[in-house]
Amino acid sequence: MAIQQDDRVLEIDCGTGKLIKIMEKKIDKGVIEGIDFSPTMVKIAQRRNKKSITKGIVKVVEDNFEDISYEKDNFTKVCSVNTLYFWNNPVGVFKKVFEILEPGAQFVVAFEDINQLEKRKLSDEVFQLYTVDAVKKLLASAGFLNGVRIETRKKRKLSFHCAVSIK
Repeated sequence: MAIQQDDRVLEIDCGTGKLIKIMEKKIDKGVIEGIDFSPTMVKIAQRRNKKSITKGIVKVVEDNFEDISYEKDNFTKVCSVNTLYFWNNPVGVFKKVFEILEPGAQFVVAFEDINQLEKRKLSDEVFQLYTVDAVKKLLASAGFLNGVRIETRKKRKLSFHCAVSIK
């Protein structure tokens, strides 16, 4: 995500705050906010990032991203890692992200390759799986029309994708 020292970053469904901990090392004048609906995950993320929270660099809140309100054009970067599968309304989430990003800002959605997820026989009541093309179409339908770049990384036999969109 090429975090800059003055970025205003939001991580949707931040879990235990591991990514926040990595990103905050690059922030000086900016802020990183994490949101997660799980009280357990929020407590862990807050504990992991306690020093940065005290300094005012990091904020971790318990809430559902779809329910909370943010100012328009508020963030320079928004990200989410391995959570797309659980969203009831991904286009709605993407539209909201589009609104809260400032013009020219970046949205990164990380997700595993559908072929490897299908092999795990995950419950389709819980997991909604997406191809790379499907994610690109969802992002375009939410307003990300400046193009979506897909970055793919291989780790052994597994593939992980990042859809990088610019508002």
